[in-house]
Amino acid sequence: MDTDVLIIGSGPAGVSAAYHLRGFHGRVVILERLSTGMFRRYHSVCGEAVSDRMFERAGIEPMAVVARVDRIRISYPGDASIEIPVSGSIVDRPALLEELRSMSCAEVVRGTALSVCRVGDRFDVDTTAGHIVCRFLIGADGAHSVVRRDIFGTKLEMLPVVNSLAPGEGDSVLDFEVGTHQGFYSWRFPSREGLVSVGSPKGGEVPKDVVATGARHLPFGGVPETVSGNAMIIGDAAGLANALCYGGIGIGMVSGRKAAEALMARDLGIYSKWCRTSRLLDPHFMEAHRQYSRWTDDDIRGAMRPFRSGYSIPKGFLAILRHPRYANVYFATWLAFRIGW
Repeated sequence: MDTDVLIIGSGPAGVSAAYHLRGFHGRVVILERLSTGMFRRYHSVCGEAVSDRMFERAGIEPMAVVARVDRIRISYPGDASIEIPVSGSIVDRPALLEELRSMSCAEVVRGTALSVCRVGDRFDVDTTAGHIVCRFLIGADGAHSVVRRDIFGTKLEMLPVVNSLAPGEGDSVLDFEVGTHQGFYSWRFPSREGLVSVGSPKGGEVPKDVVATGARHLPFGGVPETVSGNAMIIGDAAGLANALCYGGIGIGMVSGRKAAEALMARDLGIYSKWCRTSRLLDPHFMEAHRQYSRWTDDDIRGAMRPFRSGYSIPKGFLAILRHPRYANVYFATWLAFRIGW
């Protein structure tokens, strides 16, 4: 097969790229390794929260919404917590992806990418469905990206996580618990009616009576380069998930839009520059992650003490002045939950 654009993977980043390439004058093909049934199963076991702001930045109307959320609650050692107001949705991720894919003009080929090689100014992709030759290549093939491995030669930091759907009644709150997993957190989100989404780093407690469980690697921290010639890597393939809140769906969709816009302009440097300069990918997040990973429970309690009576932006500024050693984590955490998911 010969095509102008090949998108490998149809997760949030891949389908967003295809959706925004609707005006592209040429052939666009999506290579998806999962069958319809496996695709729905894989994408249904995941934290599915997307902020209104991320949908807007992705240029996509909220769809497949199953619940609304208005608060983030962070619980920490000592049976204390703070709440941050937000505005977002819980989505039916498989339905969202399938709808976006159907709204694109891309052809879908079922197959797994085995290897990629550059041939002049084109790419030859060996797949289980045969060889595909393309002019532009978009790697949206997740944590274990073949495009990143063969074209960019870079590795990512990854966190193995387990997410389960269990019976329960969720409200409009995204719950995070810190302190139980050093440097990371566990979470509990509302999900489809009668279910909650519960997750943690691998090795954490799995709830009883689970309806479904899935494990995956969550990549974060980014890569030095996201463009190489006529190839781009987006979403999890580029490790774009926020290093503090680990939000990946929204940034995946935004990166797909930015990659598509750069391709439409025939200037992939536009996407590369966005990856280097966007506040969504601020290096403060990774710096704060490394700092927070060294904290003990006493550090967490000390850092959270200024917010025992509640959270507000003035209290945040006062906490930064009084506790400068926590300043970067304060700022990056606030920014992560405001713009990072």
